[in-house]
Amino acid sequence: MKLSYQSRIAASAFLMLLVIILIMSALWFPRTDRTVKVMDLMFVLDITQSMDVADVEYNGETITRLAWAKEYTKQTLQALPCGSHVGLAAFSESRSLVLINPVEICSSYNDLSQMLFKIDGSIAWALSSEVSKAVFGAIDQAKLMDPSPDLVFITDGHEAPPLHETLFPKYKKKLDGVSGVFVGVGGDNLLPIPKHKFDGTADGFWKQSEVLHEDVYASLRSESAEVRAARPRNEHLSSQKQSHLENLASMLNFDYVVSPTKSNAVINALENRVKTRDQVVDYDWAPWFASIALFLLVLLYLPFRLIRD
Repeated sequence: MKLSYQSRIAASAFLMLLVIILIMSALWFPRTDRTVKVMDLMFVLDITQSMDVADVEYNGETITRLAWAKEYTKQTLQALPCGSHVGLAAFSESRSLVLINPVEICSSYNDLSQMLFKIDGSIAWALSSEVSKAVFGAIDQAKLMDPSPDLVFITDGHEAPPLHETLFPKYKKKLDGVSGVFVGVGGDNLLPIPKHKFDGTADGFWKQSEVLHEDVYASLRSESAEVRAARPRNEHLSSQKQSHLENLASMLNFDYVVSPTKSNAVINALENRVKTRDQVVDYDWAPWFASIALFLLVLLYLPFRLIRD
C-alpha cells in the first residue's frame, strides 16, 4: 500500500521525534542497579619459544600461537561482564609471573589491554618450559590473593625438557577452591620451534642436537639402552600436547578447551567449573537507546523506494 505524501511527512516527523527522545534518553537516562554473575580470573599466557610456532588460523591468516593467545584473551575480556576481576600473568621456565593483579575489567580495560599487548617472548627469563610446575605455581599465587582468582591457562602444553612417563608431577597441596580452564593452542602436526637470541631477534630454528630429548633423570633409572634409544628424538619440534593437558586438567579438576574459536567456549566452561558471585553493577542504558536511534535513522534515510513508500 502506497502512503500519501502527507502521510510520509507525518511518519518521518514522528520517527525524527522518536530519535530525538532516544538520544536525550541516552544522554540523561539514569543508570540502574543490576545484579550479574561475575568471576575473578587470572589469565596465564605461555611465552615459551614453542608458542612462536605459526600454525594457528585467525581471520584467514596463519599466525603464531602466542599471537592467537593474546587475541583470544582480548576477545574473552571483552565478553566478560562488568564487575568481573581479571589479572594477567606470563609463564616461562617453571614459574608463572603475575604482571597485573586482578582488577575490575571495565574500569581497567585499557590497562589490561596495554599490558596484554606488551606480553611476548622477549620477557621470558629462561628457555625451559615446565608447564606442570608453572600451573602449580600459579595456583599457589592465586591462593594468596583475596578473593582467590580462578585460572585460565593458555598453552600448547609442550614440556621442555620432556617428562618421563613415570615421573608425572603431582600437586600435593590443597586446591582451596581454585579451579580453572586450560585453553589448548596449536595444531596436531609437529613443526620446527623458532629460535631467538637474547635480544629477541630471530635465529633460525632449534636443531635436533640442541635440545634434550629425555628427562634428566632417565639415565638414572633402570632402563635398557634399547628402550632409551627407541624413544623418538623430536623435542625440537612442537604440537599441541593434548593428552598431557588432559591429564593435568583431570588431576586439578580443571576443564580443558581445545583450540576454541569463540570466546564464549571458555566462558561457558568457566561458568560450569569455577565459582561465581553476584555483583550489583551500575548498568548504563545509553548504548541501547543510541542503537535504537541509529536504527531508526537508517530506516528513515534508506534510499529504497520500498522503505520510502
